[in-house]
Amino acid sequence: MIEKQLDQIEFDDIASFVQDRWPEGKKVEYKRDSYGSSDADKKELLKDVSSFANTQGGDIYIGIDENKGVPVGIPGISVPNVDSEKLRLEQIIRNGIEPRIDFSIHSVETPSSTAVLILRINESLLAPHRVVFRGKFGEFWGRSSAGKFSMDTAELRREFTLTDSVYEEIRRFRQDRVMQVVRDDTPVPVMAGAKLILHLIPVSSFRSRQTFDVTKIPDLSTRFPPIAASGWSHRLNLDGYVTYANFGEDRGYRSYTQFFRNGIIEAVLGDIVDRRDNDTLLLSAGFYESRLAQQQRPMACFINGLRQLEIALPIWVFLSIVGVKGAMIPSVYHFSDEQREIDRDILLLPETVMEDYDSSGITLLRPSFDLVWNASGYARSQHFDDDGNWVRR
Repeated sequence: MIEKQLDQIEFDDIASFVQDRWPEGKKVEYKRDSYGSSDADKKELLKDVSSFANTQGGDIYIGIDENKGVPVGIPGISVPNVDSEKLRLEQIIRNGIEPRIDFSIHSVETPSSTAVLILRINESLLAPHRVVFRGKFGEFWGRSSAGKFSMDTAELRREFTLTDSVYEEIRRFRQDRVMQVVRDDTPVPVMAGAKLILHLIPVSSFRSRQTFDVTKIPDLSTRFPPIAASGWSHRLNLDGYVTYANFGEDRGYRSYTQFFRNGIIEAVLGDIVDRRDNDTLLLSAGFYESRLAQQQRPMACFINGLRQLEIALPIWVFLSIVGVKGAMIPSVYHFSDEQREIDRDILLLPETVMEDYDSSGITLLRPSFDLVWNASGYARSQHFDDDGNWVRR
């Protein structure tokens, strides 16, 4: 495959690729014509695409002629509207593979005013995927140097086992990190008391064992800022790169964000419980919700930073709150009697999964926000309306 970002591939890249007579194989396939509209053609598209997703990913070049798997020309395809053809293929793929896969389609114009379509399918982190056509579940397809093949029981078992083990590693990592925060084993000293802990964990951090050279990534301090900070410090550390803010080491810092070398983000915010004169403990839910979920806040920075690093989706998002036993969330209404004391010290809230970089912080975090309010006796966060819009009172 052409080792360039998909949207940067030009005709000269394709021409030199063909001149080198790069053969079809595990990561490359050529098609003289586009996939048609018949059921057989649609199924063929789904088999081809899912086989790449279930293996190592790769490119399908539509509009390149081949002879015994070796490219011999670039006639391109002639269609009334290239964008409409791309949309047609996208819809077939999105509706015909379960679970959905990560792919893109790019068109390149040829000197003869035809087009080459490049379908780039990323190696899946949720494999295996199967073909679903007209509501019927089909086969699972894999890929070798000889082309696609139907996966047998042993191959499927291996893929499912690998996926399950990755998810278990993610959960174990999250739990271990939360306990380190509870034990004050943190990159910088954090203020004593209750803390909020946010983890964004890409599946690729465990499945593909990705790693980043943090000394060569610009603007890490602004891509991954600490929560609720107007100014902050930053430095390299053994795990990667940490930003931290407020108060200073004599009392501990109020917040930090650790960017791990494998792409994981851990953001911690302290001082989220106030003690009133009557010794009532109040959890500042409105404060941390507003700091996390609204536009231009850290959560938006985190999502954009991971996008810029081209970290593969999906990404698991976890919210945890520690040190809150006996605290309650004050009602935004003066006459409410709903608030109750939280009955446990550690809230390990279920994950949400980010499968689209256009996801908002509110969409991803609101289910966890609601559960924290449940723990204090409320039906949901009182800082959102029925449509999920922020309405901090």
